[in-house]
Amino acid sequence: MARPGYALVSVSARDANGFVHHYDDIEAPLGSLREAIAILQLNSAATDAAHRGGASA
Repeated sequence: MARPGYALVSVSARDANGFVHHYDDIEAPLGSLREAIAILQLNSAATDAAHRGGASA
């Protein structure tokens, strides 16, 4: 169980070759977690636009 103001985060990522990378659980402050997810979402939209030939976000 995470401390107050923190969350336990499980991270798995699939790379371009289809390999899945699993990371140990991370206890992260909720503010940092929200910021990290926002950054990932922005980068994902920019990457998708670049692959389609559109403008980045």
